[in-house]
Amino acid sequence: MGATVLLKTEHSAQETKAFIIEALEKHIDFARMRLAKFDTECRQFEERYQMKSEDFIKKFEAGELGDDLHWFDWYAAYRGRNIWEKKSKVLTGISWNE
Repeated sequence: MGATVLLKTEHSAQETKAFIIEALEKHIDFARMRLAKFDTECRQFEERYQMKSEDFIKKFEAGELGDDLHWFDWYAAYRGRNIWEKKSKVLTGISWNE
């Protein structure tokens, strides 16, 4: 899927491109750091409870695990991992056509 970006700036396309690329690279790095943090948390829960995160989510959402706070922490880590994985993929998929 292609998209067009309209640049409303007094700066040259080359200068604007450099700024956009720099901003994207910084946000990609940030997204990767957040993804790594949530991925590590999920792996720690998986090791502690001997259960894959995907299996945990099914049981948690079905109400099979109860309401202990550590389940909500795992749920948040799982959702965070999914969100930052998606953001990372979207950001790394951006390219510049001239």
